[in-house]
Amino acid sequence: MIGIIKKDWNNPNAQEFIRFCVVGVLCTIIDAAIFYIVRTFASYPIALIAGYCLSLGVNYLLTIYWTFSAKPSVSNAVGVISAHLFNLFIVRMGLMCLFTDIMGINDRISYIPTLIISAITNFIILKFIIYKLK
Repeated sequence: MIGIIKKDWNNPNAQEFIRFCVVGVLCTIIDAAIFYIVRTFASYPIALIAGYCLSLGVNYLLTIYWTFSAKPSVSNAVGVISAHLFNLFIVRMGLMCLFTDIMGINDRISYIPTLIISAITNFIILKFIIYKLK
């Protein structure tokens, strides 16, 4: 088992994914904390936007420098921000609307699967954008 972990750790794609997960966990904590705090006095769309936008700056810097070892540029900033806006307004808002408004699940619960699904789509989109612009 340890041999498999060591072998995977030396794989650049595995390392990249692990770094992405570490950044994701940190930014998720920021995002979720803001979401649940703002949700105490505002609607879920406002809370979702507030949490996502506040974690975006940290996410951008760590994603560029550490996860994908790229250099910040106008093109990757536009690409990353566009990917995040797509993820926020299409994936997350769409899923929250589906789970909360259509299926009737409490928004504080709907937030969790929405977060997981959007993290996966975000990785795929960002990997494509960063490597295309590298």
